[in-house]
Amino acid sequence: MIAEDEKPLISIVVPVYNAAKTLKKCVGSLVSQTFENIEVLLINNGSTDESLAICRELASRDFRVKFFDHYEKGVSAARNHGIKESIGEYVMFVDADDWIDSNVCEVFAKQNAKNDYDLFCFSAKYHKRKKITKTYLFEQNIDLMTDDQKEELQIKVFAPRAPDCVFKVNTRFSASACGKFYKREMLINNNLFFAKETVVSEDCLFNVFVLDYPQKIGFSKDVYYHYEQHLDNSAQNSYRKNSAQYFAYVINQIKEWLLNTKKSRRFVDAANCLFIHYIFGTLKEDIFHLNNTLPFRQRKKKAIYVFSQSPFRESLNEYNPAYFSLTEKILITLIKKKQYAVIRVLLYFYNMMLSFNM
Repeated sequence: MIAEDEKPLISIVVPVYNAAKTLKKCVGSLVSQTFENIEVLLINNGSTDESLAICRELASRDFRVKFFDHYEKGVSAARNHGIKESIGEYVMFVDADDWIDSNVCEVFAKQNAKNDYDLFCFSAKYHKRKKITKTYLFEQNIDLMTDDQKEELQIKVFAPRAPDCVFKVNTRFSASACGKFYKREMLINNNLFFAKETVVSEDCLFNVFVLDYPQKIGFSKDVYYHYEQHLDNSAQNSYRKNSAQYFAYVINQIKEWLLNTKKSRRFVDAANCLFIHYIFGTLKEDIFHLNNTLPFRQRKKKAIYVFSQSPFRESLNEYNPAYFSLTEKILITLIKKKQYAVIRVLLYFYNMMLSFNM
């Protein structure tokens, strides 16, 4: 065991909100790391279950575990608080219902001793009942990414299956803040924090800005992070009223970034791919979600109004068809033609199938 006054190499930030059922398993995977020079920061932000009491209990067992009763709600605020309170050279994020393998910090520490990374990424599994999906950012391990590989990683934050990527990703894992070690100094010196103005795609927006800065990036294809996909995340329980306002905020931030950094058309096309999927998300999670009880006429009126606004209208007019499947291109056409009765039926059956498969 490390000395209590020894500075940790790695700070692991865990936002905690009503995670009483999963928190002990999560933290157990952190404190059992074979590399012990770590600290664990549990950021409780407004839990109404027993989470805070569990945080206190876990902190009393291991001096490396610290808890903070943070009153500003939202995962972005919790993570930002964790970054500021951390004292490790590197920061990683783990969600309170997930867990990591016991050797991931050791693997990183050994690799980092040779390369002094600004960012190190690894692979993950998604657990959904008995179904397990592995996801990789690249086809093989990378000690130090080339400029082309760094650009491909940035593209994958927007479009994991972009047509010109050498290796395509099967999930949105590229955009996640989890599965990565960030050099804390890089975050602090460049004022890189999570946007509190949105409750959707905050990870994506964070990585959009972060990935302009790392000089040394490494990747391990080995799977160390485990996402637990619960039944509570089914289509029946993911209704996000007025999610379009949050998506619009993210779109505007990314568009400003594209303009300021003078990114190539490749980035613009990939970003528009993401924006179109935000339109799909607005339809599925809000306007035509099973839990939306508004009359169809009002929902159609809302869809027409929302997608006539500039962030969405421009994306619908400027998208590159090469980034989309045939089904997606049909849906885009239906949206542009305002065929919301057809879209409603399609999404009804989609949500029913998704709920059943959960």
